[in-house]
Amino acid sequence: MKRQIIKPSKTQRFKKQRRNCEEENERLREFSLKLFKEGYKLGFKKGYNEAIEKTGKIEG
Repeated sequence: MKRQIIKPSKTQRFKKQRRNCEEENERLREFSLKLFKEGYKLGFKKGYNEAIEKTGKIEG
C-alpha cells in the first residue's frame, strides 16, 4: 500500500507565509522602536550636555 504525501493547499501555504511575515514585521517593529528610543536618549543627552556647556548652569 502506497502512502500519499498530502501537499498543503495554496490557501494553507498563503496563511503560513502571511503568519511568518506578520511575525517578522512585529520583530522589526520592536527592533525599530528600541533603536528609536536609544537614539532619542543619545540625542537628548547630547543636546542637554551642549546646553549645559553653553549656559554653564542648569535652570529649573
